[in-house]
Amino acid sequence: MRRRILIVPLIILFLAGCAIQGRGAKVKAPVSPAPPARPVLQSTDLPDLVLPRELKIVQEKTLLVRTPSYVGGLITARGRVTRDSLVTFFRKQLSARGWKEMGYIKYKNVLLAFRRPNGSCFIYITSSGLGGLEVRIWASESLRETAPSAGGAPLPSYP
Repeated sequence: MRRRILIVPLIILFLAGCAIQGRGAKVKAPVSPAPPARPVLQSTDLPDLVLPRELKIVQEKTLLVRTPSYVGGLITARGRVTRDSLVTFFRKQLSARGWKEMGYIKYKNVLLAFRRPNGSCFIYITSSGLGGLEVRIWASESLRETAPSAGGAPLPSYP
């Protein structure tokens, strides 16, 4: 009984002290700056072709060719994204960068075809197992107009 008499006033004093402390001037704790956001896009060595950050380039399955007037090759990337979100991503990003979608094939896997006056791009999206996707991007692009060699006739263009 005596213990209860001592404990009750101690609890009341503790609660009163907390209430008084809560009424005092509020001091804001210093706010640490937020860590820099990871970029949504990652660039590639091919002009105007980007990948979402969720995809990682597979170096062993990637090949790039670059000369003063040409760039092209194959980029292979893997990651955990949905097929439909990846299709939407490439359609938006490539059209914003001047690529025109020429068509697509879609069933279990997806093949997207894009074109620009100086290049073409094919994107093949397939399952890589364990819920991930593999993307293969074949691209070919002239970096500048090249004049026909002296004495040579220009090559015919086909539609």
